[in-house]
Amino acid sequence: QMFRKFVSMFGTNNMDHQARICHSTTVAGVANTWGYGAMTNSYNDLQNTKCMFFIGSNAAEAHPVSMLHCLHAKETGSKMIVADPRFTRTAAKADQYLRFRSGTDVALLFGMLYHIFNNGWEDKQYINDRVYGMDKVRDEALNFWTPEKVTEACGVDEATTLKVAKIMA
Repeated sequence: QMFRKFVSMFGTNNMDHQARICHSTTVAGVANTWGYGAMTNSYNDLQNTKCMFFIGSNAAEAHPVSMLHCLHAKETGSKMIVADPRFTRTAAKADQYLRFRSGTDVALLFGMLYHIFNNGWEDKQYINDRVYGMDKVRDEALNFWTPEKVTEACGVDEATTLKVAKIMA
């Protein structure tokens, strides 16, 4: 952002940056949640992850350095799941790719939560210690976002949603 301001000092608006376009909403959300509007994990954390989930994100093009760390994580056993309406360069590296209808990402997430809650795969201790309001999320997932409704909304079949939920759990 400072570079953008520096360039505008010379009277041009022909400079832009990714943070203004892509991360303005992220910064606001993360700041409200964590108190600090910046990345909450380091690249080194990827070495220890069991699963990476990308939704509507094409890290191979938008974040090539972070994508390299993700590919190294895959080499050590991490699973990569990509959910995106488009088959991207990131999706080409995924262990599991879900093509869903544009604009139905929340329905897809609730569909995965349905299976996680229905099978008891959630981390109950973590939820108890650190999450507020999960009972409402659980009720929404189990009582409204049935597999049939998720398939109708997203175009992703129940078997695929179940498979991804199981990998993520």
